Amino acid sequence: MASKDTEEKIPKVQEILEKNSSEPKIINLSKKDLTIDEIKILERGLKFTPTPKCDKTDLINDTEEFCRKLRLCEFFQNNENEDKSLVRNKKGFKPPSNRDKHLDDYIMCLKKTAESNMVQKNIKPNISRSEQDAIQSLRGNSNIVIKEADKGGAVVIMDSDHYKQMSMDQLSDVNFYQHLDQNEDCKAILKIKKFVRVHGDNLTKNEKDYLINYETKTSNFYGLPKIHKSKEIQEKIKTACSSYVKIPKPEDLKLRPIIAGPSSPTQRLSNLLDLVLKPLCKKVPSYIRDDLDFLNHIPENVQPETLLVSFDVTSLYTNIPHSLGIDAVRFWMEKFPEGIDSRFSKEFILEGLRLILENNNFHFDNQFFLQTKGTAMGTKVAPTYATLK
Repeated sequence: MASKDTEEKIPKVQEILEKNSSEPKIINLSKKDLTIDEIKILERGLKFTPTPKCDKTDLINDTEEFCRKLRLCEFFQNNENEDKSLVRNKKGFKPPSNRDKHLDDYIMCLKKTAESNMVQKNIKPNISRSEQDAIQSLRGNSNIVIKEADKGGAVVIMDSDHYKQMSMDQLSDVNFYQHLDQNEDCKAILKIKKFVRVHGDNLTKNEKDYLINYETKTSNFYGLPKIHKSKEIQEKIKTACSSYVKIPKPEDLKLRPIIAGPSSPTQRLSNLLDLVLKPLCKKVPSYIRDDLDFLNHIPENVQPETLLVSFDVTSLYTNIPHSLGIDAVRFWMEKFPEGIDSRFSKEFILEGLRLILENNNFHFDNQFFLQTKGTAMGTKVAPTYATLK
């Protein structure tokens, strides 16, 4: 039998949820029952940033870096850049002052403001105290995993053991992944260095430095819940009368595998090849740059009986065989050689791509894996590579 306090809370909970009745923003697939404050904070989305506490040291450092960038713009504004490097490491060069009085005065004003207490006094939190507590409660709960949905931007809550089991089931597929006994990033780094030595004749000094001189970190695997492909979830969403729905452990849920490696051994090379190959994408008839580009492809006059049809390739990134993908890139390079910077040879590009594809090492749940087929949805060159395929 429900207590009096519980009975009083139920109408309030229902009232708050129905007040925001629209397309559900929070999909709870876990055993946990969320509180109203947890629901309210998750409704803001995973990109919402609570007002940070003022850290004077960080503020001064950020202001200093901003002022340095202002001086760089002034220092190089009339200089012709003879360096052809597409990529380079940050050098931290600080241009001299006393070149432009107006700029000097502005920078002095910025620094005085950062060093004063003016900013700290005007900071007000953008969430309530109870919502701050809700963030700490969600963050400290190791029994749940919170992820953004693969499509639509909804927030999905899953039980940790369910999420790990689904991920391990996916990583157990020997057609796509190989379990490693240890971290093989060191081997990948050595391959990158050898590659740069062999094919680096036409690279600038800055490009060579960018490719091999940086601190690497092992890539992480995670999965985005594909709630749009789950019939159980979609049926529940259709009948939902609020922004929050709860469906414990649907049987037909799948994850989209993402391998995030912003500092992985191959990421710098992936970034360079993406810049080199991206101009070829415009040559592909089916290529759409963004939603505005899509509007440009729509004819001015459309017949009433016209049907708008879309096609979806199942797991495109992970289903491209390496040999087929390399052959496709070679085809577009040979058909439109003018689209590639002449400094980069065909061998450099194709061998570099193969190096990225064959050394996609990552870890999950303290275990190491290698993706043996397809490209990682997370490496920089992946969208361009998939487009050219």
